[in-house]
Amino acid sequence: KTGFEYNFVLLNFYESGQAKIGAHKDDEPSLDQSVDIATLSFGACRDMIFSKKGCKSVRQALEAGSLLLMHDQKEWTHAIPPQPCVKEPRISLTFRRVWSSLQQSLDEMERDYSIPLCKRLRRG
Repeated sequence: KTGFEYNFVLLNFYESGQAKIGAHKDDEPSLDQSVDIATLSFGACRDMIFSKKGCKSVRQALEAGSLLLMHDQKEWTHAIPPQPCVKEPRISLTFRRVWSSLQQSLDEMERDYSIPLCKRLRRG
């Protein structure tokens, strides 16, 4: 249990250690910033790097079955760097609370992060 209620989940698929997502903040206007973002990991262990201007970056291993809660999206960024030695896939489910419609949220994420899965899910 996280202590929060969510109304949106995003599935990210990383085919291998070559797949990555650059440093970003989950700070879209449609997200309720008072609710932590929860990420549940499956498959290969991958690292996430947290960075804040003026601070040393922090690396956290996201193992299968782990649950990560993130807050403070105003100052910290996070990324999944490439890890070429990882050959297995990873799936993450990212739970969020959104203010606006599901369609607007999908459009924002697709635009901001180039997440093609959103398009595939929407068009079925």
